[in-house]
Amino acid sequence: MTKKDINKLFDIPISTLNEWQKIDSRKNKLYTFLINLNKKDIDNISSPHKYHRLFHILNRNINKDLQYTYDEIKTAFSKVDYNCATQREQLIYSKFFKECESEDLNSLSTVFGVSKMNIKNIYLDAPERSLKGVAKIWDKRFRLKHIQRDAISVNYTPSALQLILNKRILNV
Repeated sequence: MTKKDINKLFDIPISTLNEWQKIDSRKNKLYTFLINLNKKDIDNISSPHKYHRLFHILNRNINKDLQYTYDEIKTAFSKVDYNCATQREQLIYSKFFKECESEDLNSLSTVFGVSKMNIKNIYLDAPERSLKGVAKIWDKRFRLKHIQRDAISVNYTPSALQLILNKRILNV
């Protein structure tokens, strides 16, 4: 690290560092230590934990030992067909389509390295597509024609959930 880096990170004045640099200084060992530190390592240690929205949404209200891992999420969205997924993977899809915004699709694609086309194919067969609030957002994002909801799907949507989805539609 340079003196300027040390000054910015630790708020030690440059004049003090110049004094420490002298071989007869009592703080010369400290100065040598600071100069030899790697700036990237210090940044990683001192920066707060990076928050990732997708992990937060997908693991919300789940017991700590049952939370989804990076590999589980990647494996789930690497599949092409919703019907080939396990029940746990279908829960991941359900949470993603119900609770995430369409902008989160780009984040999912870049962070997990999955194809947007795979996600679209999963969405086509997902039962969440019949939910009015979900379909409006994701059909628009995937440029799909809205499917007409029949009376059967209206009866299966819990009224509290439908109220939340209706509010979401108004905000879009």
